[in-house]
Amino acid sequence: MPVVTFLFVLCFLDRVNLSFAALDMTKDLGLSPSVYGFGAGIFFWGYLLCEIPAARLVERRSASFWLGLMLVLWGAAATLMGTVNTVGEFYAYRVVLGIAEAGFFPGILIYLSRWFPQADRARAVGALAVGLPAANLLGAPVSGWLLAQTWWHVPGWRWVFIVEGLPSVIAGVLVMLFLTNRPRDARWLTQEERHWLEDTLARDHAANRAKAAGGTPGYLHGLFLLLVLIWFLDNVGVYGFNLWLPMILRRLSGYSSAAVAFLSATPFVGALIAAAVVSLSSDRRKERRWHTAGPMMIFGCGMALSVLLHESLWWSVGALSIAALGLTSGTPGFWAIATSHYAGSTHIAIITSAGALGGMAGPVVMGYLRELTGDFLAGLTALSFCVVLAGCLVLMLRRRTLP
Repeated sequence: MPVVTFLFVLCFLDRVNLSFAALDMTKDLGLSPSVYGFGAGIFFWGYLLCEIPAARLVERRSASFWLGLMLVLWGAAATLMGTVNTVGEFYAYRVVLGIAEAGFFPGILIYLSRWFPQADRARAVGALAVGLPAANLLGAPVSGWLLAQTWWHVPGWRWVFIVEGLPSVIAGVLVMLFLTNRPRDARWLTQEERHWLEDTLARDHAANRAKAAGGTPGYLHGLFLLLVLIWFLDNVGVYGFNLWLPMILRRLSGYSSAAVAFLSATPFVGALIAAAVVSLSSDRRKERRWHTAGPMMIFGCGMALSVLLHESLWWSVGALSIAALGLTSGTPGFWAIATSHYAGSTHIAIITSAGALGGMAGPVVMGYLRELTGDFLAGLTALSFCVVLAGCLVLMLRRRTLP
C-alpha cells in the first residue's frame, strides 16, 4: 500500500501542479479565465477516450507493466507542459496527459481488488484518498519555491512542470521491474498467508458471481446510474475547487505567486487527516452511507461558507479548510459501495469516466463564471450545490444495497 499510495500522490501532483504554475503561466501566455478553465478540464477528454480500454488491459494483462507504462508516459507528458507557448499547445498537452493517465485510477482499483478482501476495501481505497491532499501538501511548497526561481532565463512556472514530472518517469520504470501482481507471486508473504489471502479473495469473487447470477444490477439499472451521477457531481466540486484554489487565494490575498502557493497548502492539512480517519472509521463500523455522504456535505457547505465570508481572507481560508476536510474523505466509502456491486473493469471505468466528465465540467464552470462575474463567488456556489446534491443522493441509497 505505501508504494501504491505514493504512485497516487505522483498522479495527483502531475494533475494539479497546473493550479500553481497558472499563477504566472496565465499572465505570461495571456490566458483568460475561460481558456485556463477549459484547458484544465480538457485533461479529462483523454480519460474519456482511453479509460475503458486501458482498464481492461490492466485487468487482463500484467498490472505492473501497464501501470508502470502509464507512469512513464504521463510523467513525460507532464514534463513537456514546461515547453508550452501557445493556447493550442496547452490544450494538446493536457489531452495527452489525460490519455496517459486514463487507466490508472480504475487500474489501481482493479489491482487492489486482487489484494484486499471486501471487508478491508474501504481502508485500502482510503490510502488512495490521501493522495490528493498529500499531493497538494507536497506540491504547494515545492511549487512555491520553484515559482520564485529563474534558472537559465527560464521562468519558475516552467520548472514546476519539469521538476515535478520527472519523478513519475523514474517511478514507472521501478513499478515495471518490482511491483508484485498477485498474492501468489508475493515472496514477502509466507505460504500460509498467500493461501489464506487467495482463499478469502476467491470467496469474495464467488459471492460476487453468485450475486451477478441472481440479477446484479446492469448498466441501466437505477443503482448503477445513481452511482454514476454521484461520482460525476462530486468530481465537479473536487476538480473545480482544486484547480482554481490558488487563483481564489490570490484574489482574496493579493500575495505573490510563491506566497500563494505556500498558502494553498493550508486547507489540505486537515484534509489529509480526515481522509485517513474517515476510511478507518468506515471499515471499523462497517458503515458506508454516512461516511460517504457526510464528507460530501461538509465539502459543499464549506465552499458555501467561504462565499459568505469572502470579505475576510482568514475567515475565507478557514471555510475553505473546512471544505477540504470533505474533499476526498468520502471516496473510500463510495468505492466500497461501488466495488461491492461492480468489480469488473467496464463498470468501474464507466463510473470513473463519469468522474472524468465532472472533472472536465468543474474547472470550465469556474472559469466561465469567473470571466462572466469578475469573481469566484458564483463558481464556488455552483460547486457547492453539486457536491451537496451528491451527498443527498448517497443518502437515497437503500441500506440493503450497501456492503
